[in-house]
Amino acid sequence: MEVSDRLRARARSLARRAIVAAAPRVGLEAYEPNRDYRGRLGTLSDYREDDRPVRDKRVEMGGETDLGHTVTVEALEDMIDVRSLHGARVLEVGPKRGFHSRWLDRTLEPAELVLVDLPSERAVHDTWQGELRCRHRFVYEDLAGSAELLGLERFDLALCLGVLYHSVYHLQMLAMLNRATRLGGALLLETTVDPRSDASIRLRWQLRAKAKAVPTLDAVRLMLAWTGWRKVVHFTDYRPGSTEVVLLCEKTDELVEGRDFAATVTPHRTARPATGDESPLGTGAEEDLLAGMETVLLDALRAEKV
Repeated sequence: MEVSDRLRARARSLARRAIVAAAPRVGLEAYEPNRDYRGRLGTLSDYREDDRPVRDKRVEMGGETDLGHTVTVEALEDMIDVRSLHGARVLEVGPKRGFHSRWLDRTLEPAELVLVDLPSERAVHDTWQGELRCRHRFVYEDLAGSAELLGLERFDLALCLGVLYHSVYHLQMLAMLNRATRLGGALLLETTVDPRSDASIRLRWQLRAKAKAVPTLDAVRLMLAWTGWRKVVHFTDYRPGSTEVVLLCEKTDELVEGRDFAATVTPHRTARPATGDESPLGTGAEEDLLAGMETVLLDALRAEKV
């Protein structure tokens, strides 16, 4: 049995090497995915797949039958606990033409609905904001650095639908959503994902000069865990066959002051208290210089022994 297992392992290793070597000859790329993060992610986060029926089965957007917006309102009803969120404080990122905004207004009757978007979208919002009945306000700032948003009372529910992959500032956006949401509050996140199985991000620069960063599902899970969203439900019946995912995330951690990470993430360099006699080079540069000197001395000692 042991010999058989060794032979199978050897055969798999040879097959992998053959595929990696052959891929460039047919115009493809093959690589050994790095999944060293999965142990820690599995230990520190709670990830669950939910196969409940979700009423949105579109494989692609933009066809003749397309509704013109990300996530149908029927799908929202399937994924959000409407009863428990009635009268909640709600934040929506990128409301576009207001399909979800008007549904939130009618269905949840929020105590306040805050909508964050870029100033260039103001004219679009003017065509439908008069239909909103609940107390509401627009914040015209980039989400990742919105000072106005941080000055508001925290939210019970945040929606970020079809926005994340349009930006290259994923961590900053998720960190801002954390700071704007109360502990135990929810984030409904919809995004396009790259189909690869590891934690990676595909950068795109389209003909219209738009820069996009499309993460894999594992990359999204990692960034959520890093920014204090360590409890995640993945609705697997949402648009099966597409490259879209919807995740319902619970805020489990406050972020460390001055950082976009929760305390579960170890900083690359621990800050030392100032003593007044630091090198003019600065703490980081001084440590790098000392490390370089140590390497040179060790190499010299080894050479002497030889």
